[in-house]
Amino acid sequence: MTKDWEEASAIARLIGADGERTVGWVYLWDTAELAVLWLGAHDAATFMDPPLQPEVLAQARSAAPGALVDLLAALSTDTGKNLA
Repeated sequence: MTKDWEEASAIARLIGADGERTVGWVYLWDTAELAVLWLGAHDAATFMDPPLQPEVLAQARSAAPGALVDLLAALSTDTGKNLA
């Protein structure tokens, strides 16, 4: 992981199972790395709003491949329409 981080911007919300509650925020660093600020220890994300663009995910994989990018890619493909 790069330690030269300068600035990050929130680019997406992670939404919980109820389809409304924000459980975390996705941040994009100027190094193209992604990070998550979780708002609760026991809350799971069901989908992301807005979904991350394929270009953002590709750049993040190049900067720091790993499980976080895989999770965010999976959440980007779920629109939450399957929620009850």
